[in-house]
This record gives sequence, C-alpha cells and structure tokens, in this order.
Amino acid sequence: MATDSQGSTFVFAGTTYTATSVTVTPGGDLLDQSHLGQASGASRLYQAPALKDNEISVEAFGTSIVAIGQSGSLSFASVTYTATVSSSSVAYSVGELVKQSLSFKVQ
Repeated sequence: MATDSQGSTFVFAGTTYTATSVTVTPGGDLLDQSHLGQASGASRLYQAPALKDNEISVEAFGTSIVAIGQSGSLSFASVTYTATVSSSSVAYSVGELVKQSLSFKVQ
C-alpha cells in the first residue's frame, strides 16, 4: 500500500526541519569476488560486506549550516537513529525557496 509523504518532518539534534525529500539508502554494497578461474560467460560472484554504511539524505527548507561531523539523534517516520552529518549545503535559487541538503550516516 502506498504511503503519503505529505507533512513529513525530521528532527536532528533537537531542531525540526520541514522535509521536501528524503532518501534512505541501506548501505553495504556487495563485494565482487570474481576471479580469472571462472568459466567464460559465468556470472560474477558476490559476497556481503563485513561493514555496513547506511545513509539518509534529506532536503528541507532552511538556511542553517549544519557542521559536517556533528552527531546527534535523527528522528524520521517514527524511527530514531544515531546519526552523523556527512555532507551539508544550502542552495539559493531565483524563484525558489532556500533549501538545505543534508546527508547522514546512521546506525
């Protein structure tokens, strides 16, 4: 069933943001363990990584610069994560509202 995303907000380090988009990316790209001993035309071999790298990227209305490396509690969609800011930017554009983009590494 589809979920309505209208009215979504998120809270980071005690500040509430009005989200315009949120992307949740579960981390852990597969590791390629293919080798030259495999038959021609065979499928590649993959294994799960030993470490995961989960990320949440958000766009929200606002002008605050959030420091890269800042850690805190991130709450979104009734779930709370321990998060660290991995990127932060603010965009000003003609005919648009000011938006900030934040990426968090989450546990």
